[in-house]
Amino acid sequence: MAPDTPSRTALLTLDAPVGSAASGRRLVGGTSVLERQVDAALALGCRSIWLFTSQQDELAIAAQRLAEKGGARFRLIQRGRQLLGGLRQDDQLLVLAEGLLIADPSGFDLLSDGPVVLRLPAEQGEPAGFERLDRDYCWAGAMVIPGRVLEGLDALGEDIAPASALLRAARIARIREVALPEPWLAQDRWSLHSVKPPQLAKSPDTGEQDIAAMRGRAERLRHWLVDRPNIVFAGGVASILLTFSAGVSLYSDHPAYALALIALASILARAWFSLRQLSNPLVYSVPAPTWSSALKLLPLEALGVIGLGLGLASETSWQSSIYIAVVAWASWLIASREPGRSGRIFQDRWPFWLGCAVAGTAEQWIAGPAALTALALGVIVLNMRNRAAITHV
Repeated sequence: MAPDTPSRTALLTLDAPVGSAASGRRLVGGTSVLERQVDAALALGCRSIWLFTSQQDELAIAAQRLAEKGGARFRLIQRGRQLLGGLRQDDQLLVLAEGLLIADPSGFDLLSDGPVVLRLPAEQGEPAGFERLDRDYCWAGAMVIPGRVLEGLDALGEDIAPASALLRAARIARIREVALPEPWLAQDRWSLHSVKPPQLAKSPDTGEQDIAAMRGRAERLRHWLVDRPNIVFAGGVASILLTFSAGVSLYSDHPAYALALIALASILARAWFSLRQLSNPLVYSVPAPTWSSALKLLPLEALGVIGLGLGLASETSWQSSIYIAVVAWASWLIASREPGRSGRIFQDRWPFWLGCAVAGTAEQWIAGPAALTALALGVIVLNMRNRAAITHV
């Protein structure tokens, strides 16, 4: 970074008593809110992260490691006056209240366009634990201020609380104030008390789509599992054992049983990958995953294709069975990349393997994959027509 280029720094706080609902130690998806805030600061372009805390405990050290992993410098602040002289006048300081969880990436848009103080109506903000600004408004727990505002702290004592002092200084400096969208509190998208893991930004990555689907289907189960790593690990081990069992079934010439085991192993493996991602503190600041993440389940998919081919071989020639199995799987894979609800049908392919297993048990090996392949081709053609229509318009 050039010497005259304005930089952005984040100020976080870890000072609330242990057990406090608004503490940075609160666990959200198996990760502390403080670490979630480090991730948010990195995503908002902060190259330095300051932590105001009275002691350098294990959580402070974890936050330091996370910040440095993201390429930011880390500094421990134990007295408010240590902020003085830390920034140039045109630098920016991102201040997040202790315990604030930004659980939606759209919240970053409010903090990306220069100095701003976010606020809430007092009747909503005060019951939710936010600091009062005046008779009508509460501070929403986040602001971006220019470095010159820090000069106003010089007249304050040694025991100042940096966030509150900077908030008063920002109001004196007449930093623009922007209202936080009111529904966000009720939806736990912006909260001092929520334990709901952050939402991931939209991405073509299969793993993130699995997480989004998992939220909708098993919200309570996911919350229960994400704080129980031993159970999640056991599920991952079980998926490996089921995969091995599927291979043994294929070797024993029982393709229908193998496909059923592959379907179950796929469910457990996808849950394991998804829950691991949910407990990862770096959600917003890391690059969006690419097609490479889809390779995680490639061994299972390969076994599925082999099992389908073995089953088809009982009704047709080897050459035809291999061709049908590969074309069917390829069409499902391509359809899964299509946008919208139609593409999401093909993202979890374990129902397809299970359906083929049921069809094979009924000695209808060709009927199952043929129907699913026809559906996939229909989805692909429909989306091609929609894209063509948009292009012509």
